[in-house]
Amino acid sequence: MLGSLLIHGGPIFTMNAAQPLVDAVGIVNGRVISAGSLADVQRSLGTGYDEIDLQGRMATPGLNDAHAHIIGTGVAAAEIEINADRVDSIADILALVKQRGEQIGRDGWIIGQGYDQELLTDRRHPNRHDLDAVSPHHPVMLKRSCHHIMTVNSKALELAGITATTPNPDGGTIDRDEHGEPTGVLRETAMTAVYNVVPEMTDDDILDALIVGGTIFREHGVTSVGDAGFGARNREAMIAFQRARAAGTLPVRTNMMMLIDDTLDELIELGIHTGFGDDWLRIGNAKLYTDGSIGGRTARMLAPFQGETDNVGLWMEEPDVMKAKIIKAHKAGFQQGHHAIGDAAITLLLDAYEQAQREHPVENFRPRIEHCSLLSEEMVNRIQAIGAVPIPGTTFLYDMRPVYLANLGEERVRYAYAMKTFRDRGIIAAASTDSPVSLVNPMIGIQMMMTRKDRNGDGIFEEESIPLEDALRAYTWNGAFASHAEHEKGSLERGKLGDVTIFETDLRDVDPLSIRDVRCDFTIADGNVVYERAI
Repeated sequence: MLGSLLIHGGPIFTMNAAQPLVDAVGIVNGRVISAGSLADVQRSLGTGYDEIDLQGRMATPGLNDAHAHIIGTGVAAAEIEINADRVDSIADILALVKQRGEQIGRDGWIIGQGYDQELLTDRRHPNRHDLDAVSPHHPVMLKRSCHHIMTVNSKALELAGITATTPNPDGGTIDRDEHGEPTGVLRETAMTAVYNVVPEMTDDDILDALIVGGTIFREHGVTSVGDAGFGARNREAMIAFQRARAAGTLPVRTNMMMLIDDTLDELIELGIHTGFGDDWLRIGNAKLYTDGSIGGRTARMLAPFQGETDNVGLWMEEPDVMKAKIIKAHKAGFQQGHHAIGDAAITLLLDAYEQAQREHPVENFRPRIEHCSLLSEEMVNRIQAIGAVPIPGTTFLYDMRPVYLANLGEERVRYAYAMKTFRDRGIIAAASTDSPVSLVNPMIGIQMMMTRKDRNGDGIFEEESIPLEDALRAYTWNGAFASHAEHEKGSLERGKLGDVTIFETDLRDVDPLSIRDVRCDFTIADGNVVYERAI
């Protein structure tokens, strides 16, 4: 049963402009009843409440990751971790693949994710020959950090039916050697053939991954997530979310993005649109993929990638087809929020949003641009005029700055995740990790927003740095605004949800270049402690 909770004894950033910093917050029956001085909050609570003494630690509204994959994060927890924190070379990756093969015996797939070829000493993708040398019998699938490219061994190619005569699918490519043989590197829709032969997860497996993934978010102080889907299993994922909600085991509040090609027609027929649900599980924006990724050189660009004069990336479908789908979803009552990384893809979204609003004006038009990576100043002006909400991957530059520069050059990334420009233009941008593409830890994104320095300490357009409070706002109130939920959460003020994140220290006392190492001590949802760090 929900009770009463007093939080006091340290700086509490409320994200309420009228009262930005308070001494205490009181929560009753899952809602904030008071925020202000300790004496005033104690009077509002009366007697018989629990108490958390911050002892100088900082508290904020519960953190909100605006775009991530909860089930994917849970799945990744059981796979081989091959990100830049763990591997430096293809040899390191192969050692982990070999080790996993020895652990699972002769049956089963070996799956890993997180490598970035530009951060490996080899500066190339692993290929089937590399993988065959350590795993000739197990099928192996390794996903690049962006999840828009994978590399597989010969066994996996055989199971997927991919040979030298297999044509490139629409929206994808099969890398080939000088003899026309597949190298094992598959891009975008070419990966589907492999996914189709990986053993399917059961409904219970998906539910378990949801609980594991959501718990990982909660351990990092995240109380709300904009869930961006679970690939081809989105219908089963939706059932898993409902099962968890009904059982009271859903770890984080979830704003579910609806993939247009999977569910839109059925939802329209039922009269369901954005906002259906409750404060734990609700239908969010409609989503489709317009293009690929920068690291995979598949993001759709207005000009070619560096060193590839004929490569401007990929459209996932014909632009006019995607635009028609976006307008249809808008007219059906869905907030819009589509994957767009390249400047051509973002331009397509802006065109579609302008046309949709002309043809069918709605109040509080708040279309999102998921990732919103590569912009020009003119595009920033259009975003401001439309009232669009960028959902920048604030961790991407921390992880992939060298890749961005190698693939695009410096000039074209001037407005990549430009949080200061957004703030100064009155554009509300909500922070995200896109986990498991990047690590769940929101402190990495906060550090990047404050410093604009990557994992190696190298800077990139440091004039786009923002102060701590603005970075925290991007991870709290802005995320609530992006999902039309700012009246319910995102700030600690009377009547709003009692979701709070308590850090292990006062973040104002931490060197901005060390913020990523700060841990969450308590995560509170509905006034209940749902995570407490063991000390």
